[in-house]
Amino acid sequence: MRSPVQTYLSGLHARVRAADPFAAHPTPGSRTASAGSPAEGLSVLYGGDSDHLGIAMTTADGFSYRVGDACEEFSIQSISKVFVYALALMDSGFDLVDGKIDVEPSGSAYNDLSSEAGSGRPKNALINIGAIAATSLVRPVGEETAFERILAVFSACAGRQLSLDEEVLRADYETGAHNRGLAWFLSSWGIIEGDPNPAFDDYTKQCAISVTAADLSMMAATLAHLGVNPATGERVFPEDVVERVLSVMLTCGMYDDSGDWVTTVGLPAKSGVGGGIIAVLPGQLGIATYSPPLDRHGNSAKGIVAHEEMSADLGLHIVRAGKPGRAVIRSHTTVDRDHSSLRRSPEDEAVLEEHGDRAHILELIGDVHFSGFEAVSRLIEELDEPQVVVLDIGKVDELSGSALMSLARLAATMDEEGIAVGVVDPDALLRRHELKRTLLREAAEAGVVDGAVEAAPTDGAEGPSRLPVRIFASRHAALVWAEDAVLLSEEGAGAQPVRQQGPVLGGLSPAVRAVVRGLLTAETAEEGQVIRAPGDDFDGIRFVVSGEVHSVSPDGELMAVLRAGATFGEYALGTGAGQPFAVIAAQRSRFELLSAEALERMEAESPAAAAALWRSIAHDGYARLVQAVRGEERTE
Repeated sequence: MRSPVQTYLSGLHARVRAADPFAAHPTPGSRTASAGSPAEGLSVLYGGDSDHLGIAMTTADGFSYRVGDACEEFSIQSISKVFVYALALMDSGFDLVDGKIDVEPSGSAYNDLSSEAGSGRPKNALINIGAIAATSLVRPVGEETAFERILAVFSACAGRQLSLDEEVLRADYETGAHNRGLAWFLSSWGIIEGDPNPAFDDYTKQCAISVTAADLSMMAATLAHLGVNPATGERVFPEDVVERVLSVMLTCGMYDDSGDWVTTVGLPAKSGVGGGIIAVLPGQLGIATYSPPLDRHGNSAKGIVAHEEMSADLGLHIVRAGKPGRAVIRSHTTVDRDHSSLRRSPEDEAVLEEHGDRAHILELIGDVHFSGFEAVSRLIEELDEPQVVVLDIGKVDELSGSALMSLARLAATMDEEGIAVGVVDPDALLRRHELKRTLLREAAEAGVVDGAVEAAPTDGAEGPSRLPVRIFASRHAALVWAEDAVLLSEEGAGAQPVRQQGPVLGGLSPAVRAVVRGLLTAETAEEGQVIRAPGDDFDGIRFVVSGEVHSVSPDGELMAVLRAGATFGEYALGTGAGQPFAVIAAQRSRFELLSAEALERMEAESPAAAAALWRSIAHDGYARLVQAVRGEERTE
């Protein structure tokens, strides 16, 4: 099944790629322009294709999405500063690093001489002067050089062996006079101790390491996962180092555009003049984009637009960060294991036993934001030929707008593939979040509908009648719907979902059935009417002709749902206290009553027929008991 996240990213890629990133509002979803004009002399560096745009996203459990030119290689450039700063903190310690590099936003360009008056201490480690100082604080291990250690750590974060782009390295050396001057400036203040040339050389090399947006998203996800590569499980950085690095990224990562970035995107981030940008949603996601054209700040113009739209559409701003994705999935079962309370025939039970694993129920819990729903949709993608999927949000506290849009995309995708989607929403959470408006907008964009449609109740479910999602007020109703879908899909099974005869009468010979029918009297119950109350004496056996009745325990628990063909009333014979539970009409219903007096007359006048009837009732009772026990065993 096509992933709704992949669908979203593909649509985003198409919009941003076609946009003018220097326009006032490059795309309908962008809130601000990335910059008023491109950077002079920096519009495209290192021979990059100005039409390239790659977007990659990696979750905190290591799953990656990629669109466009996400696997196109380019030089990491200033994004390297993030990971070298982390290395410096690891190797030289917080106190020594803080004594040489501050953590304040510079408010100036990436290559300015932004340092503290009287000490020469750089404002932060994410501008060139601070990054060169950080590189000088990386300590070689064993026979490794400092650069070899840098490359090994970058590779551990990316989950694959990275390499140096020699052509880019030569170009950076040829144009590196300014950075070489910064290194000597740091040396003059004692920030770099001894010869500054090795620090300049290693800094120039680290910027020339070749990466892809896919690599960078994994590196960002390593930071999101508190220093552990989510794909390999290798711990690269300690948690306290990641905490510091992400804090500096949030305030300093986008140079003199950092304030606008925090306002509109709101994620710790770092850009590079190679055309890359990384962003981190702690505990949840690592995101990377690649697009060579740069704005006047030296940041990827289209990359900023893409990140801004993702933040708005998916609710990624750090002030709205939610729980990690997998925490929202409370349980996952199927209707062969977790069945409804509807009393089914043995034939239907057999079909559900064999094919019920194609109808899935996912129970969600807590706060559901983008990353949580991404985990849900990914689980659904991995299902083996599902026919029905029910999302139970009865225990969900909050459902974000981004999760709603993801639900709409998921429903549209599943509908295209013939998979039915239902939602259990007992607290009308979706209604409060204006589900209809959100679903209609998303469905219209996806081409599912061509305009506004009104909601119309159908078969106990409510929701937009032309949209592929069904909303149920109870889990039971959704389970019945899912079971019916399985039954109706199997040849010959469920072709007549309403069985007038039912298992009791169906188990009798025609002659005995005629005797019973000759003793039946018609009854009608209105919606809400109590037909049998706890403690009532046995007054006969009722055969449901139409409608629906519920068996309800004294504490209000729904025990069984009875429709045409089912019987009730016989349980009052098996206890000394009469009727053990209430039977209530859920809607206007019709019955045929075999009264206690008629039964006595039948036993006196047609004892063989009476014995056959009691055998059929006993057989049906044991079948129900087996079904109930099997259901309890499966849900434990």
